[in-house]
Amino acid sequence: MKLWLLDILTCPVEGCKSYPLKLKIFTWETKKDEFKKVNEDLEKKDLIFLKKSLKGKITIKESGSTVSIEDEMTKEPAPLKEYLKTFKEKLDILKTIEDLSETPSAQLIKKAQEIKKDKLPTSLTPELNTQIHLLNWLLYRAEVEEGIMLCEKCGRWYPIIETIPHMLPDDLREAKEDKAFLEKWKNKIPKKVLNEGKPFNLK
Repeated sequence: MKLWLLDILTCPVEGCKSYPLKLKIFTWETKKDEFKKVNEDLEKKDLIFLKKSLKGKITIKESGSTVSIEDEMTKEPAPLKEYLKTFKEKLDILKTIEDLSETPSAQLIKKAQEIKKDKLPTSLTPELNTQIHLLNWLLYRAEVEEGIMLCEKCGRWYPIIETIPHMLPDDLREAKEDKAFLEKWKNKIPKKVLNEGKPFNLK
């Protein structure tokens, strides 16, 4: 599952439809080496790997004092002022994520979560350019292999299995499969979910 999906997924239960869901990541489909290379880019302040991975997906045009940006968040060119509004909205996705994978990805997620919405520059600085590439890569290139999404409103949980989020209503879920998932990842799943999660739990 790509992280950008958190921006559109809601709890499918009638009467709930809560948004956003909380995501806990157990494993990544994306290789550890890729996360390591992104971390190296950030340490060296040289975006070689990020730019290669996002080739053709980020276009920045500067004409005098005017800057326009097109990327996977905007889908069309936007003046910097308007672009930053979208950028700030997408940063909110990161607040819902907890990386429990014990890989270099956790360091990247943390760095992205530390971007301050209220302190973004009003001009295209090298720091902002780096943040743009990092957020695009995390949201649209990195992919979760296994994890769980939690609805804090109704107490339901939804597994991510082999990159696919299983967003099914209660009557279409299989108790045996769901309990097997909880058992497999019980060391990373909150006790409240294990004991009280809906529609199934291990209690």
